[in-house]
Amino acid sequence: MLVDLLAELPFFDPAAIEAWSSGSGRMVIAAVAHPASATGGVRYTAFEDSRAALFAGRPVVWSAGGRVAGRSALDPAAYHGPSEDWAHKLDGRCTVLRADDASLELYSDPLGSYPLFEARSRDARWFSNSAEALARLSGDRRVDEGALASVLAGGWSLGGKPVWGAVRRVRRGVVVRLAADGSEGHRELLPLAQIASLSGAGLDAPEAARTLAELVAALADWPGRPSVVPVTGGRDSRVVLAAALHAGLQFDARTGGDPADPDVVVAARVCALARVPHGLLAADPQGDRLSQLRRVARLTAVASGGTATLADAAGFPLGPRPGPLALWHSGQGGEIARAYYGPGHGDIADMLYTHFVGRRPGRTEIVSPEAGQLLRQRIRGFVDEAGAAGAAPVDIPDLFYLLERMACWAAPAHGVVELVRDTTSPLWSARLLPHLLGLAPQERGLDGFHLRVLRELAPALVDEPFQDGSGWPVRRGELRRRADRGRTMVRKARAELRRRVAGKAERVGPPADRQADPFDAIVAAVRDAAHSQADHPAWSVLDRARVKRLLSSPAVELDAMNRMYVWRLASAFLSFP
Repeated sequence: MLVDLLAELPFFDPAAIEAWSSGSGRMVIAAVAHPASATGGVRYTAFEDSRAALFAGRPVVWSAGGRVAGRSALDPAAYHGPSEDWAHKLDGRCTVLRADDASLELYSDPLGSYPLFEARSRDARWFSNSAEALARLSGDRRVDEGALASVLAGGWSLGGKPVWGAVRRVRRGVVVRLAADGSEGHRELLPLAQIASLSGAGLDAPEAARTLAELVAALADWPGRPSVVPVTGGRDSRVVLAAALHAGLQFDARTGGDPADPDVVVAARVCALARVPHGLLAADPQGDRLSQLRRVARLTAVASGGTATLADAAGFPLGPRPGPLALWHSGQGGEIARAYYGPGHGDIADMLYTHFVGRRPGRTEIVSPEAGQLLRQRIRGFVDEAGAAGAAPVDIPDLFYLLERMACWAAPAHGVVELVRDTTSPLWSARLLPHLLGLAPQERGLDGFHLRVLRELAPALVDEPFQDGSGWPVRRGELRRRADRGRTMVRKARAELRRRVAGKAERVGPPADRQADPFDAIVAAVRDAAHSQADHPAWSVLDRARVKRLLSSPAVELDAMNRMYVWRLASAFLSFP
């Protein structure tokens, strides 16, 4: 089964599968890791006669004094012994499995940044970071309609549930212990109530800057692995760039896009200020979602259990890259400190649902009303749970972003690209979480964390505007900033109206007068796939009339959100075998 699965992922040699079993034969571990030539000679596994340990991702170990405890995270043997000795010291996007003849322990990281899954097959209980592997082991290929509706409507599965009904996601922040005698225990590492208590508790900017710089240095401390800082025109990547500079890290600064893109222009200016060479990310020579649509759709589904979509697949790999795997120090995670969804007020569940599905005046989601109601109920369940854990209503949107959007949207996408690189995301850290949430919601909405930490790490980078031309807001300018946002939205709405009118005018003109849009081919491929699969499970949760209108529209009439809907539909209709 594992060999068959690997045949769909052209990255590993199936002959490299390693296996271990306990003396009783009740516990079996099978693993496939990158070859040592790609990992700087460091192994992910340590299999001995009577014990075994392995990790995936990029763990960092902190000492009791709060400093990084060197390279022990790279040695799987460090995880032998009671989990109390190591579980609370771990940080980073990672998971750990350890076993001996008496028990097996599985570590799920506190922020849910590394998805783990569970399934049962006859008398066996299976755990894996591959939901697809577990679905095949279970022999049950039924689709979870709620998970599929969530992915189609919002771009990720609420709660992280894979689309396969027989597979569930392991809770974040637990150590699961299974004994050979059949007993089971769970130890929670970071309860929701503890996270909720961090909001507004205060930000120590110098300490946050020190922790972040030390964390970046530790994540990059992997001999033989090159470091890349993907710099954009935004706030999060600038803080990570500053931490890398402060730590004295050797790295490449790269930005995706064309030379004239605002992201690229601003990133180049920031790197010039930092005196760091800047370059563009090269296109994948093996193709992308535009040139290899069906192949990327299938790979994304297999690697993520259907919880990642083509809407986020611009950089998903189609084959191995030459040389050692890069450590990719992304700024993703900094949004936690930015009140991305705004403060909670009124009907918080309804507000979060609107954000989740991208609803706007004149644009509705693509799922049926019944599916939409199910998703509303799930979001309301999160809101109720957060409130019961002591979270103030004003803080619940930030908790939703942290524990739902990051853990269930970003985490699966990072898992797909793990085939060619380790995305470390140093801002997405349990150790940094008190600082990320330490300011009051209003201050988080003013990017207070980023400004104060950047002043500590690289003050020369503070005054450079961002890709939208804005700078740092100040308290007295908050109303002005909101007004500016309102004017910007009005300008965008007017521009969108003009674009649609122009698109309709093009449709009635001679075909030769129309400029080709490569997205028209994507729409046509999805339309053909959808119409040819009348019994596809996605139809049970979709609004057929809305989907028909969407897939009948030329690309010129589709705004960014409707194009995302098309990519999500492609992920469903083009990925199932």
